[in-house]
Amino acid sequence: MDDGGMPGSVKVVETELLKSPVEFIVESEKGIEQFSLPEDVTLLKNQPGALSGSWRSNSSNIEMKGVGIIESDGYINYKVVLTAVNDINLKDIRLEIPVTEQVAGYMMGMGLPGTIVPEKHSAGWSGPYDSFWIGNTLAGIWCELRGGSYHGPLMNLYQPEHPASWYNENHGGFKISRKPGEVRAVAFSGGRTLKQGEKLEFEWSFLITPVKKTDSRSQFVNRYYHNGGNPMPSDEDLSCGVKVVNLHHANNYNPHINYPFIAVDSMKWFVNKMHSKGQKVKIYYTIRELTNYTTEIWALRSLGDEILGDGQGGGYMWLREHFITGYRPQWYQYFPDKSPDASVVNAPGDSRWYNYYIEGLAWLVKNVDIDGLYLDDVSYDRRTVKRIRKVLDYNKPGCMLDLHSNTGFSKGPATQYAEYFPYVDKLWFGESFQYDKMPSENWLVEVSGLPFGLMGDMLQGGGNRWRGMVYGMTVRHPWTTEGVLCDPRPVWKIWDEFGIESSVMKGYWEKDCPVKTDRNDIKATVYQKDGMSLISIGSWAEATVNFRLSFDWKALGIDPSKAVLHAPYVKDFQDERTFKVDDAITVEPKKGWLLYLR
Repeated sequence: MDDGGMPGSVKVVETELLKSPVEFIVESEKGIEQFSLPEDVTLLKNQPGALSGSWRSNSSNIEMKGVGIIESDGYINYKVVLTAVNDINLKDIRLEIPVTEQVAGYMMGMGLPGTIVPEKHSAGWSGPYDSFWIGNTLAGIWCELRGGSYHGPLMNLYQPEHPASWYNENHGGFKISRKPGEVRAVAFSGGRTLKQGEKLEFEWSFLITPVKKTDSRSQFVNRYYHNGGNPMPSDEDLSCGVKVVNLHHANNYNPHINYPFIAVDSMKWFVNKMHSKGQKVKIYYTIRELTNYTTEIWALRSLGDEILGDGQGGGYMWLREHFITGYRPQWYQYFPDKSPDASVVNAPGDSRWYNYYIEGLAWLVKNVDIDGLYLDDVSYDRRTVKRIRKVLDYNKPGCMLDLHSNTGFSKGPATQYAEYFPYVDKLWFGESFQYDKMPSENWLVEVSGLPFGLMGDMLQGGGNRWRGMVYGMTVRHPWTTEGVLCDPRPVWKIWDEFGIESSVMKGYWEKDCPVKTDRNDIKATVYQKDGMSLISIGSWAEATVNFRLSFDWKALGIDPSKAVLHAPYVKDFQDERTFKVDDAITVEPKKGWLLYLR
């Protein structure tokens, strides 16, 4: 921390993130306010999980009181209250984050998808946007501007008011700029006039990334079976290496959305059956909406809009007849043998139902023996995810959290859910994603999870199997699109043949990747083992092109005079071919290769 109480230096392993200290600047018409060094510094908490303190500083016109907290996962939060000592016309109040040029390779948020950091960019609050990330796979920083009543992901179900201090009647916004050796991300609130005694509160959070070391072994070993309406895999399905079965809702074993306490016996039978076959079972259980089968539905209804959200009504006839008005219909599921599952949207923000949810999760782990949760676009904030993780780890170590999102449902999932990342095991950001149209930087930042220490799977239309393997991704089994099976098993067969789980993954985004292509639009990732490697090639070229590979033979541990490139037959992926290491290799647009280097 620097003398003013802001982050002055941040190292992720050995990579320095900041070019200079973070600055919170108050600028009047006469210039930048010069604040005294912090006074009344008080340590509020000093525990293994969190360290927090408060301070006070003064300028000639403004008194600043602040509270900061840093937690063990790299999460940092500030709340700063400014009080005008005199009437003052302010030009701006802003937060400046100077990131080193070496780290500032990619960004997302501020209205941008995952992309290479542009030369300059600015954005307002429309979208809505409230957060951004800038960095690379070695180090990065996520920032969220807070202060409103709701701090969960900005999904299309909820349109919260912008934080008044940052928004400042639409005078606030975001911008980035470049200086020698740095990229500076700035959140500004614009000009305003403060009367003597008037107060403003600014709140923001940081998360230092990556939040954990990437576990590629788990990615390749813990393969998922995910088949919503028919969740029971056959022995043939399991024979391809499936280790985790996701039990979605809207089926006989988990019929009612976000209330798994009606069909407990069926769910318990399913879990026991899967456990007997060596599988883990994770269930769909969130908070975003709630089924009309909920036993406590009328108790919750009696609390007005504390638990169940307000709305214009409508939807399924049961809701029209019994709720009548003052609700918002959501998921509807028809069943041939019982009345439909008709849900309503829960109110945004914290409520006592969160405690019920957490206690219900503990009950499910202890009594139904589930192995974790499949989270599908959830609305709670980081604190609840921390509680979920603690409940799982306390009651059954080894439980898993799997996070899914639809880019049309939340405004940039990787940006909106970043504060969850320390506590989840796997991402499934793929619904509505246009894999064939996304540039490689979008794949890396918003889909793969790799800059954050995570990995993920593909979804929409089965993804792109060639590009996906560049990031260690496949579709889940037995995912279908338009009735066609998007089958990962041919690629999984290569994984097993090669023993990919014991390899070291080196991607094109790393400086020491030992295999490179001679074209920027052809990307290569190496899965390296002693004396043998598997090279994944993905094309982002617009047409069929030729490319050549270059090799760091010493790093690969292979004698170049004896090296052979072999493309094994992979169904729906490639025909068998053998190449010399200096051959020009042809690749079609949007496709690629899997090559053994021996």
